[in-house]
Amino acid sequence: LHLVRLTTAALLVADRCMQCPYEVRDSPIAGKGLFATERIPKGTLLWKYGPQSVRTFSSEEEVRAHLGTLSPGAIVDFLEHAYCWEGKVCEIKDDGKYWNHSKSPNTGSLPEDEDSSWALRDIEAGEELLDNYAHHDNIPWYEDICKEHGVTSVLSVGHMYD
Repeated sequence: LHLVRLTTAALLVADRCMQCPYEVRDSPIAGKGLFATERIPKGTLLWKYGPQSVRTFSSEEEVRAHLGTLSPGAIVDFLEHAYCWEGKVCEIKDDGKYWNHSKSPNTGSLPEDEDSSWALRDIEAGEELLDNYAHHDNIPWYEDICKEHGVTSVLSVGHMYD
């Protein structure tokens, strides 16, 4: 019998798509945000893309069918947090949806893993995790759906601020 003592950070990694110690709290940027609870070194995997973390929609019909199952508030939440990547609409299913935007991000993708999020520099405890939304794809029909519901898409936020 071999006992392993897990730290809080190890439990986070084992149990979630978020791969770093963090907390969700009010953000000075907008709404809720993700904040590091410990120092995170440059090059650390922060959030792992995969079927546990993201649900993808390949067509306008799929997105509209999904929206038809949601309450008005849930529609807004979905449209405000989904992003477009490689021709698909991606719904983040975990706390990763609270990532906020900055034109000077401290997180982003790496050439060897463009789907997941990594620390682009050292991130100090208490610092908000920020990504550049302007790097996401533009899917015109998705932008139209957002406008129909009076929602600013992630991509539009990326082009509006900073």
